[in-house]
Amino acid sequence: MNRRSVYEILAASALAIAGLSTVLAIAGAALQQGLSVAAASLCAGLFLVPGLYFLGYSRRLSSREIALAHTASFATARGMIQIQELADELQVPPKDAEQILRTAVREGHVRGRFEGADRFVAEKRERRPPE
Repeated sequence: MNRRSVYEILAASALAIAGLSTVLAIAGAALQQGLSVAAASLCAGLFLVPGLYFLGYSRRLSSREIALAHTASFATARGMIQIQELADELQVPPKDAEQILRTAVREGHVRGRFEGADRFVAEKRERRPPE
């Protein structure tokens, strides 16, 4: 199980508990149970904040994976790229594009080598023949 899935499960669980606590607070208010309303409202708030944080973090991880995969496919398709070309493709500054490419290499999304300060040569992936 990857990190994004873990955070999505945490987010769903925390938000479900917050939702259930909200329902219990409403029921307590309808039954005029002040202490129950306060306790359920406190639980709803305590679970809502981390739930929203976990949800946002899982979305950022998803965006990160998409950026790394796009960087890898762009570099592999071109074979040899200038960092500025990648920066233009990703619409980020060249320094950020280089960092994204280095992360993609480090995490195994793409293989290749840096030549000089501004050029990357990707290894061609061998295609397996159909079985």
